[in-house]
Amino acid sequence: MTSPEERARLERSARERAGADFILAGRTSRARQSAANILVKVARLQGEEPEQWVLDVAEGRLPA
Repeated sequence: MTSPEERARLERSARERAGADFILAGRTSRARQSAANILVKVARLQGEEPEQWVLDVAEGRLPA
């Protein structure tokens, strides 16, 4: 079960995704989740943290 705090964080993350300057490419949810995983890896290789909504999609907390 998701706590109220976690639900609020995911709602905020979903709003950030809706307002993002880019979308995750892919015809299927699995492909979009893979794209999110790639973005997470690239960001971390560059010493950065990915946007929270990308991380949430990559880890399966937000639908791809």
